[in-house]
Amino acid sequence: MPPFPARRGRPAADRARTVFFFLALAMMIGWLLANLKFIFMPLLLAIFGVFLLSPPVEGLCRLGVPRPLAIILALAGVAALVWLGSRYVLGSFLAFRDGFPKYEESLFLLVGQARDLTDHLPFLSAESLKSALSGVSLGRLVGDALNSIFTGLGYLATALVFLLYFLSAYPSMPGRLRRAFPDQRGPLLSRAFEGIGRQVQRYLLAKTASSLIAGLGVTLTCLFFGLDFAVTWGVFGAVLNFVPNLGSILTVLPPAAVALVQPELGGPSSALGLAAALTLVMVLNGSLIEPLMLERNVNLSPTASLLALFLWGWLWGVMGLIVAVPAMVVVKFTCDNIESLRPIGVLLSARAGHDQP
Repeated sequence: MPPFPARRGRPAADRARTVFFFLALAMMIGWLLANLKFIFMPLLLAIFGVFLLSPPVEGLCRLGVPRPLAIILALAGVAALVWLGSRYVLGSFLAFRDGFPKYEESLFLLVGQARDLTDHLPFLSAESLKSALSGVSLGRLVGDALNSIFTGLGYLATALVFLLYFLSAYPSMPGRLRRAFPDQRGPLLSRAFEGIGRQVQRYLLAKTASSLIAGLGVTLTCLFFGLDFAVTWGVFGAVLNFVPNLGSILTVLPPAAVALVQPELGGPSSALGLAAALTLVMVLNGSLIEPLMLERNVNLSPTASLLALFLWGWLWGVMGLIVAVPAMVVVKFTCDNIESLRPIGVLLSARAGHDQP
């Protein structure tokens, strides 16, 4: 009798071996990403920067500017924007720390009002409120925020070094792929690379433009209400716009909290009004302005976006939340443009009949 059980067992053993190697590879990649964060994060930021900066670099080259000079001018512009923005945000943090006594009076007033609730809520006593507030250290919070800012600036400085090399090599990549694969794979990979570049450029440019509009809307709203550090909240709103759903919540809550303790605004009513106005700004930007600015629907599954947020947030913290969805979009566009990977692109799509490149 033929050994049917052995024949049936081999495919199962092969599948189990494949799953084991896949999980081992995933764990190894995760370990490398978490422990070599100081390398991979600037590398990923540099890849995004190439897609954003290659259009102005190519525009300068068409005007007759030598490519090395065009790259230096583009990087100098980015460095100047980062330096000015970080200097303003740092000054705002220091001003908030120095002016905290003004907010402290309103905070104590709110605590006094909260004590009235203890008659109806026995578990919420004055002692428990005092104990909870005693664990909050403004100096520690500001110090942690400044440490995060300086860490981010370090990553950006390293990313600028990567950018210098990537921008130089980016135009020659299609030709290098054709020379590296002289058979039929060369033209296919070259077209895939160019298609991925165009799609990612359109997405990142549209997302950056919508984030700037969101930041401008947040700034104008805070100025209208008379909130302190309005431009700083606008900068945070522009950055957090890259984080779906959670970014909108994080954009609204801190300004509303400051409005609650800013003496000139009049307390909870102004804070609620500001929160409602900022929510309206973020909803209009996310549901109306941003879809209109995107030339082509990204068609990324909400489940894929959520998993990307959890994964990158767990690996890289706040910076991981910012780069999570753009990184997943790059993965999806790559899968859509390479025939053997298109099944993965379908799994990452919101609709089964996703757009073809």
